[in-house]
Amino acid sequence: MESQVQETKPNLVRRIGRRNIILISAFITVLVVIAILVSQMIAWNEADERLVHQSAFTGNLTVINQAGPYFKAFGTVSAYNKVISINFTGDEGATASALVSLIPIRFLDTTTGDARGVARFRLPGNVPANESGQLKGLLKIHEEFGSQDTLISNLLLRATTENVKASARMMSVEQHYSGGNGQLSQDFSDQLVNGIFVTEQTFGSNRNEGTDELNNLSKQQRVTIKIKQDGKGNKLRNAPILGSYGITVVDASIIDIDYESKVNSRLEAQKQAAADEALARQNLKKAEQQARTEVALGEQAIAKQRAESEKLKIKEQIDAERVKANAIISAQQRVAVKAELALEQAEILKQQRLEALGMDVLAEARQRAKSAALDPKYVFDQTLKAEIQIQTALFNSLGNSRLVPEIVIGAGGDAQSNGSEFMRLLAADAALNLKERLEKK
Repeated sequence: MESQVQETKPNLVRRIGRRNIILISAFITVLVVIAILVSQMIAWNEADERLVHQSAFTGNLTVINQAGPYFKAFGTVSAYNKVISINFTGDEGATASALVSLIPIRFLDTTTGDARGVARFRLPGNVPANESGQLKGLLKIHEEFGSQDTLISNLLLRATTENVKASARMMSVEQHYSGGNGQLSQDFSDQLVNGIFVTEQTFGSNRNEGTDELNNLSKQQRVTIKIKQDGKGNKLRNAPILGSYGITVVDASIIDIDYESKVNSRLEAQKQAAADEALARQNLKKAEQQARTEVALGEQAIAKQRAESEKLKIKEQIDAERVKANAIISAQQRVAVKAELALEQAEILKQQRLEALGMDVLAEARQRAKSAALDPKYVFDQTLKAEIQIQTALFNSLGNSRLVPEIVIGAGGDAQSNGSEFMRLLAADAALNLKERLEKK
């Protein structure tokens, strides 16, 4: 068997040829060398990274920002993400530059908990050195930390942890539970960018009445924190540790806080107390609404009764005015009747005076005739003329006068009694007949 194998190898070499084997080996070696040279001379940069390249010949550091191939020239390269994210939510499946566990915190009232959130930082690019040759930007970061992992662990994570803790120390757990999570997240982002506030704590002496022991809740609430200010009223801060490296904060937020177990029990009790208080307040509001409804109904009933009383009062006034008006009309009618009677009496007296005057004239004529002893014919003529005048005046007076009061009910103002009119006609006719007889004689 061994002799057969030995015979096979020389046959294969003899068949290919020693020269061809050498050429193939040399070709492969050249390809490997070229590949190694190319890989050391040219490399590739990703779009989300910045590279710090150190020359193999001069040792100079340069920053490569553009994505795509670049000239490496056997130098060493350190990669840094343009944006580094630190995720401290405790989610192991999250995608970030650094995954860390929850950050332990302590509130103002000494209550502890664990904060969960995310912070993202943007690294600077190539910044020219100053006049003294001191590096800046990413070159300064690389000079001090050497790699991205060291930068995260020694600077970014430390800054994130310190600012989360400092922000939690500015409020109590009750304030955070009552809606202060937004303020806590805002304080965290503000201090991470501009520096941590310089603060001081103020302690009160709040004690329960009738006892010397401090109430736990009151003891927690009696501690307050105050941010110090300078003479111009500006808030005092510590220097931001990220600003000296040119690192900017893209966003930073605290999503939630996991309280310690005793805090959850206390908060549940407070939540129940708040719910009971809200229910009591709602019942009180309902009772007040019912009371207002009853008052409104009572006022409505009173207003209705008042309206009825006013209506009756107005009706009584209208009836009284009507009675008064009727009384006035009746009185005016009685006065008118009396005035009519007075006119009638005055007319009768006037007629009587005329009759008396006629008698006086007749007596005077007779007296003159008797005393003068005149001719009988003359006396007769004079007597006759006087008689004519007397009778004419009498009949004219009788024709124009009313011997009895005349009251017409239901007739117009110009209407006259048929009897009166008839008496006037008779008087006129008698007067005319008497005048004709006297003129014939």
